[in-house]
Amino acid sequence: MPPTPDSLPNYHFMLIAPNLGSEWLFDAGRMYWERFRPIVVSDLELVRLIPQPYTITVTVIARRDSASQWGVWLSQVQPEALFDPMVYDLFEDAKVALNQRAESFQPFGVPLQPSPTPEIPLSPSPGSILGDPNAAPTRPAGGFVTQTPTPNLSAPTPQPTPPAEAPQPLTPTPGSLLGGS
Repeated sequence: MPPTPDSLPNYHFMLIAPNLGSEWLFDAGRMYWERFRPIVVSDLELVRLIPQPYTITVTVIARRDSASQWGVWLSQVQPEALFDPMVYDLFEDAKVALNQRAESFQPFGVPLQPSPTPEIPLSPSPGSILGDPNAAPTRPAGGFVTQTPTPNLSAPTPQPTPPAEAPQPLTPTPGSLLGGS
């Protein structure tokens, strides 16, 4: 099933066209990258390696002269991938558009559909926080040990108690554990 622009894909790539400088990523795309953390690539070879059942979206930042060619290349490499072109000839226009997407939490330029609320997972341990929301935690919250306790040297040392009778071997033995004779 191909991804849609209103849902988050399994893999989100961001490609800055090679004819653009690094400032298009480090300055114009900084806020966008910090918000969505796409995998930044310089060509489509990594996109080719993603197996079929996963959804892929590639956001391409390019100028008008090369944007359509990137769409063609992406369709040849990964036909099911969503092509998200950001076509801007001016650096400042691209920066404004990327920042607007980041501020409105719209990685592909449209509002995301809310994802279904996951069910609370069942926990096999009683009193677990995940199994019962009203149960008390089974252990205190984590933290750092700040002091090692000192042993009480004045308390008597417990002595092991001898068994009531000496252990006897089993006779006859039941045979091999692996079966056979």
